[in-house]
Amino acid sequence: MSARYVRILFGSRLEFPPECPFTGAKNPRHSVLITRRENQMWLPIPFIGWFSLGKTGQIRFPAGAMVAWVAKLLALLFWLLLIGGFAVGFMEKDDTHAADYVLGGVAAAILVRILGWLWLHRVRIVRIGMSSLEVRFASERYAREFSRLNDFSCRDHPSQKRMTPITVNDVK
Repeated sequence: MSARYVRILFGSRLEFPPECPFTGAKNPRHSVLITRRENQMWLPIPFIGWFSLGKTGQIRFPAGAMVAWVAKLLALLFWLLLIGGFAVGFMEKDDTHAADYVLGGVAAAILVRILGWLWLHRVRIVRIGMSSLEVRFASERYAREFSRLNDFSCRDHPSQKRMTPITVNDVK
């Protein structure tokens, strides 16, 4: 069984097969939000700040109770570790160890974010287009059934990235 790629058009009403794409459990009652952010441009502007332009893709898939519960726990734990590390670092009276708590909280939050990615790696967004998302499914059977239900194409490789058209106004 190899990974399959499905291009999902924005605004489509989706139907899902009656199984969890992460575990294969039948009739899942919970859901998981899969997100991806792509940065397109990042400019530091002196004395003003940073200018960042990007796209965020999100899609919600049905999931079993255990998968959804652990995904929510990891998302909550990320923010608790990040904010907690800063809070303990600023409340620490001994300034020599304050930076250790802040860096420890940031490092632990990054580790939890990596664990969350590994937990949900069986379904992920691989490309955000102008009018669609491309999703990678680890389960070939689930991808084929999902494409059949929604009249999407199912491929064994990601689609080619196209150049983004840029329009420029003529100056006369």
